Amino acid sequence: MIRPYIQKQLNKCSFAKLDNFDTKTNTYHIAKYTKPRYEVGKGYLIKIPKYLINNNTSILATNWNSGRSPQNEYYKAYVNKFMGSYIYVDCLAYDYQNQQDLSSMWFGWLDVNELQQLSIL
Repeated sequence: MIRPYIQKQLNKCSFAKLDNFDTKTNTYHIAKYTKPRYEVGKGYLIKIPKYLINNNTSILATNWNSGRSPQNEYYKAYVNKFMGSYIYVDCLAYDYQNQQDLSSMWFGWLDVNELQQLSIL
């Protein structure tokens, strides 16, 4: 039995998985959130924020990518190099719902703080 106050507080958590409740001991096992890590020479399935898609006037596009911005929301990205919190990637567009590659490609700099890493390839 979960106390209502505890359930209310846990529902406020943005990174906790609430399905890890152990009924035998009446405890939650919540893993500590850590930021996803990127390494040069590895591939990742990433999600681009919607405000960066087709936005050639964004700071990322104008200052880092010569006016080019990503055209799709999901990419299979290969990390080529780092510069601060930015990574330079070669990307293949990906249809996340149908789990298949698309024909468009994109390359450029992305801010790792704005990306959502879905999996390591």
